[in-house]
Amino acid sequence: MLFIRIKRKATSYHYKRDEKKNDWMNNDLHSCEDSIELYDDEAMIFSAKCQSVSNIPTGRYEDTIAEGPFLLNCFVDQRSFYPRIHGFCDTYDIENQYIDTNSVEENDKNRWLLHDDQKLKPNPPNQITRIPWSAGCVVLHKGDLEAFNRVLDAYNIKRGDTIDGEILGV
Repeated sequence: MLFIRIKRKATSYHYKRDEKKNDWMNNDLHSCEDSIELYDDEAMIFSAKCQSVSNIPTGRYEDTIAEGPFLLNCFVDQRSFYPRIHGFCDTYDIENQYIDTNSVEENDKNRWLLHDDQKLKPNPPNQITRIPWSAGCVVLHKGDLEAFNRVLDAYNIKRGDTIDGEILGV
């Protein structure tokens, strides 16, 4: 049985170089220090660095997914993303707002996703952002998400399948 563990470092919550500023050049401290691990029972079959705290200047820090259990809904609708992405559901953000089975909150219809660091459409594909920017999502580097998806493909995981997971503070 597959299981995902995201290990979030305490320093990840301190992503601003200057706490009084909120801009694209300031919010990159401690970027991508967290890790995501995929297990098949006890065997780790994938591991990569990730950004798991909302650090994007146009977003809200409180939209960060809280530590605790979640479900990952595999291969959700890509919409403005290039790669195959996944949705977090049946969990909470750090403001204790519930993220439902559609990967949205009652008062916020933006989705909580596992995606990569490519710029969104309509930008051309393969344009990578300066750092992985999160608006509450968990963000991997492009090659790492591709590798994660190849593992899921090898395990015959299909669109709509879910994988249990947890976010742990370390």
